[in-house]
Amino acid sequence: MLITFLGHAGFLVETAEAIVVADPWVSREGAFDSAWMQLPQNHHMADLVREKLQDGSKARYLYLSHEHKDHFDPAFLDTIERRDFTLVLARFRRPEMRESLAGYGAKEMVVCDDGQQIPLPGGGHIKVFVEDSGLNRDSALLVHAEGRTFLNINDCKLHDRMPRIAREDGPVHVFTGQFSGAIWHPPCYEYEKKQYQTVSRKKMFSKFEAVARGIDVLKPRIFLGSAGPACFLDPKLVHLNFEELNIFPRAGKFFAFLQKRLKNMATELAEPMPGDVLDAETFRWVHLAAERVTDENFESYVRAYAERMKPLFDARHRNLSKQEIEATLVNLAAELQRKLDNLPLHDRVALPLYASLEEQPDLFLRVDFQRRRVEPVTKILDEKRYTFRAGASDVARVLDGLLTWEDFLLAMRMKMSRNPDDYDAILHGFLAIEAPDLPAFCEAVVAAESRQERMTVEAGGRCFSVHRYCPHQGADLSEAWVEGGRYLVCPRHRWQFDLEEGGKCTMNATSLHALPVVQGEEKREEALPAANEEAPAGGAA
Repeated sequence: MLITFLGHAGFLVETAEAIVVADPWVSREGAFDSAWMQLPQNHHMADLVREKLQDGSKARYLYLSHEHKDHFDPAFLDTIERRDFTLVLARFRRPEMRESLAGYGAKEMVVCDDGQQIPLPGGGHIKVFVEDSGLNRDSALLVHAEGRTFLNINDCKLHDRMPRIAREDGPVHVFTGQFSGAIWHPPCYEYEKKQYQTVSRKKMFSKFEAVARGIDVLKPRIFLGSAGPACFLDPKLVHLNFEELNIFPRAGKFFAFLQKRLKNMATELAEPMPGDVLDAETFRWVHLAAERVTDENFESYVRAYAERMKPLFDARHRNLSKQEIEATLVNLAAELQRKLDNLPLHDRVALPLYASLEEQPDLFLRVDFQRRRVEPVTKILDEKRYTFRAGASDVARVLDGLLTWEDFLLAMRMKMSRNPDDYDAILHGFLAIEAPDLPAFCEAVVAAESRQERMTVEAGGRCFSVHRYCPHQGADLSEAWVEGGRYLVCPRHRWQFDLEEGGKCTMNATSLHALPVVQGEEKREEALPAANEEAPAGGAA
């Protein structure tokens, strides 16, 4: 088995009789309205991917993990002329991705349920893991062939399922996954520098810890750092590449954490460059790309990259007329009202949201979730509130259907704030999810909350009975861990629940409804063993 790194989360796996291409993101226009670009630049890999997918001497499979455009690259896929390969997708409740590919002309489209396997010629199989919780739709790929197993979770949040994967699909020889952040919080929030760095540090080490635990469980022969960070070349965003501390660390920082966290780790750590080829039988690199991005040349590389891509950003800049700006605000009000009308759990959002355009700083749309109404106001009336501000031309692209709301948010060309600084999952869904999908999102929230099975955990020398499933998106907390002798940490999104305060989440008002267990009564719980009490190296808490 040969594994070629295509850049970002893209891989090409080749056996004697099969070729599997995963998430080839190689378009020059990048993703999320060109806010994200590949790091390192990998546009030259497009020719290799086309060549392999058109190689009729082998069975060919194109796996696309989810609809985010740094994984699903329609512009590149349209350049492939011969399409007699099998398209492999995950089955999500939202059907848009598979519907958009229904007329693509592939030989076959296989839409996989969670855990579904596809046999490979010559022996072995592909296996797809699916995670669909409303806010997150993603999947992961396992390729088993020629006595080796390659697990690519990209940015799929399977951390609570690693022990099961190790038992049922191990040993995993080559493991790859995202270790860097990929979200608009905190980069788009109006924090003071100290608070911004504090939030970033906590999120960064929390992500590091989750991946470290996956490595510790799987014990792969080699781990490949992939799926980020992206490169930000838009003049509005380029500063993100050079911040002293944020949620977009490069592999070297993560590897330094691992060497402290997993002191006796036998796993080899590698940061591949586009074009690098690993022989999974010998675990040797049989080809290394000439171009290497290092800590020493990183800044000069990015600035030269930005200069090369400058015409792309010059072309996308557009100044709207006063009438167009006014029309955009009217259309935004209508869209926010449509979202409100499709949000069954609207009454759970206690605070109003103020939405505004950069070009009209003294005019706001006040979204009242309790009264289910959007109304224009000339100033912010509430001390406790959420705010959202973006340029009219960027908002117009969403309203015109050129971007989804989630793609727009991931483009990070907006500013947000919240007072108090508490996360609200329903508000997150309201902003990120398309209006027709909001009822299904709310159903998923209610379904996650309805899972009342309990288990016993030990922390600080005491036992507590808690809900087994996280109220956020239903992660199995039997794979959680304890920090600071009292905080149970969800392995999927790293929410902390304070066992000493009844299991209340430290980020919001959700709870695991933790109850002290009297010694000798632990056996009465229909529960799994307690999570290990362990704080991550590096100060994740």
